[in-house]
Amino acid sequence: MDGAMRPSDEHEQPQLDAADLSVLDEIKAMYSAVDPVPATLVDRLQFALDLESYEIDVLRPYEEVGPAAGARGGEEARTITFDSDDLTIMISASVQNARTVRVDGWLAPPGDHLVELRTSEGPITVRADDQGRFVMDAVPRGLAQILVRQALDDPREARILAVTPSIVL
Repeated sequence: MDGAMRPSDEHEQPQLDAADLSVLDEIKAMYSAVDPVPATLVDRLQFALDLESYEIDVLRPYEEVGPAAGARGGEEARTITFDSDDLTIMISASVQNARTVRVDGWLAPPGDHLVELRTSEGPITVRADDQGRFVMDAVPRGLAQILVRQALDDPREARILAVTPSIVL
């Protein structure tokens, strides 16, 4: 091997020749064919990083796929539970049609909280009742994320209590 790859100074970057670039192109082509970057990766990263606060509790997800409790036969539903030391969120997402789902959810412990579902089409915000239950109808299918906020008179002042990882509804 000649000295083409060796830097002359320890702070200088190595110089790549045509053979090096050819090998790198072949490696890139191989990885693109065998393990391509998901088409939605950049969107998912931007979606996940687009939070207004960094000091929030990120809940851990647990998913159970199958008919939801009380679901009529043939309905497609997913039940996902998000858990942390301070809060648990359980949601059931039922398919309404090719474009939308209905989200039924419960907070434990129950409290006067605003529940915001961030979607690619914009946020949907509802208030949990005194039992911690909330419902979101006609939610667009796709990437989503749940934020739980204090229920204050001015929602802009409400602190984010917890956030879930991004999920696909």
